[in-house]
Amino acid sequence: MNLNNFESYFDEIIIERGLDYYESGSVVSLEYYDGEWVAEVSGSRDYTVKVTLSENGEITNTYCDCPYDMGEYCKHQAAVFYTLRDEIESGELASKKKKNKNLEELLEKLDKKNLVSMLMEYAGKNKHMKDELLLRCDKQGDILKYARNVIQSSIGNVKYRGFIEYADAAYAVSGADTILYNVNDKIDSGDISTAISLCIVILEEMVELIGYCDDSGGDVGRPIAEAIGKIGEAVFIMESDQNNIEKIFDMIFNHALEKRYNGWPDWRIDLLYTLLPLCGNNTNRNKMEKYLSYQNAEKDNGVRKYEEHQRQKLQYEILRKFDSKKAADSYMEQHMDNSDFREAVIQNAISRGFYKKALNLCLDGEHNDNSYAGLVRKWKELRYTVYEKSEDIQGQKTLGMELLQGNFEYFNKFKALYNKKEWPGILKTILEKLWNTSRNNVYVKVLIKEDIKPQLLEYCKKYNDSITFYYKHLLPDYKDDIGKIFEKYIKEKASFANSRGSYRNVCEIIQSYKKACGNVAYKLRGELAKEYIRRPAFLDELSRL
Repeated sequence: MNLNNFESYFDEIIIERGLDYYESGSVVSLEYYDGEWVAEVSGSRDYTVKVTLSENGEITNTYCDCPYDMGEYCKHQAAVFYTLRDEIESGELASKKKKNKNLEELLEKLDKKNLVSMLMEYAGKNKHMKDELLLRCDKQGDILKYARNVIQSSIGNVKYRGFIEYADAAYAVSGADTILYNVNDKIDSGDISTAISLCIVILEEMVELIGYCDDSGGDVGRPIAEAIGKIGEAVFIMESDQNNIEKIFDMIFNHALEKRYNGWPDWRIDLLYTLLPLCGNNTNRNKMEKYLSYQNAEKDNGVRKYEEHQRQKLQYEILRKFDSKKAADSYMEQHMDNSDFREAVIQNAISRGFYKKALNLCLDGEHNDNSYAGLVRKWKELRYTVYEKSEDIQGQKTLGMELLQGNFEYFNKFKALYNKKEWPGILKTILEKLWNTSRNNVYVKVLIKEDIKPQLLEYCKKYNDSITFYYKHLLPDYKDDIGKIFEKYIKEKASFANSRGSYRNVCEIIQSYKKACGNVAYKLRGELAKEYIRRPAFLDELSRL
């Protein structure tokens, strides 16, 4: 994409809006930094657009921090591209690039007095900057207060009407990232208590933030995970410090039990897991086990049941680490309602040849977890393994027919259980069962494996879009039928296409049509060009074929 022709890569409506932005002067700044052009575009909010250009105006890289995700490029980028092209033609762009100087070199030339004066001036204008400077420079001050101010400042800068948009989430957590750097410094210097306290400040602010921030990209979850990881790192370092392990344990334990984590059981459990090394201390262990053994009256609630099972797993780890494997295994056997425990016991029984025990555990699991389809499936797959290991052919046949309907991996195993005379009748039964379920991928795989083309063709006629995946398996026998299905599918897609991206998708399908049936596909291209003469972007994409 070049500045001379970038319009053809945009959806029509986006390029029109971008032109409006450009003509109305919404591109408020354009500067050259470290090999790329950085522009600020004013709209409902201010957004930053970055562009990397080659010498001949080729756009080699571009990015906008707005939340638009309906196409490859947004109106802000279009506005900046228009600005860049205009300034190249006027010669202004080359002048800007030439004037750019390295900031670090300029700062190094300043004496201390001028540098301090400059910092004080900007700190007075920018509270976030002031808080960061205090955090770094005031070694005797309230570091936790400074840290909280830094985090809240970055959040406040992008909070709008009580909410933070997806595009601003990364900036909102930038203060937390700054504090994480300080945590590293504290760990390296051996100040473990302060490092953990800083992590807790991060967690308090970030867990609250996630309640009013669009965290679709995981920007808020990341510093939470990193802070918990740093706590684990700090605990591991101070494990041998017997004088402080109870104090540190209480600091983390009490925080983990706060109400803020009631809706986030994984983070609570992750915090508790960081305390595992400190449970060799009897006082700490008693506190932990009292919490872990707590039975909630609402345990049937899905979230509460999940958290209870996670607590059981932590109790198992404590027993294994500080008592014995025998004690840990005994605890596991007593809590078979925990699916992770049940699976481990079944696997152990199978490996030791205790097939009857494994089979009973599988059947109990299927009965007890009948409202959880995923778990029932797991117990059935393990039961099939028991039948295989114990050479129970009838068990494999009965259960295999059921498992095959959801997992093609069982097909070859299932087929191997029958002789050539039996197989045609069994295959017919399989296909009848699978055909009754819509869009069944296993059905198609069986047809391809057994080379049953007529039924595969019927499937493609029923689900036109599937022809792009399976036409190769129908050639050369059904070339004309393939063409008819492609044409029906392409015309249907074209009737709903309304953006550059969807036009490209139609053209990609035409390319597949050509691979399947040859140049006859270009006849359809001509028909579409006539029918959609008023859609220049579509015509442009068709012309590229």
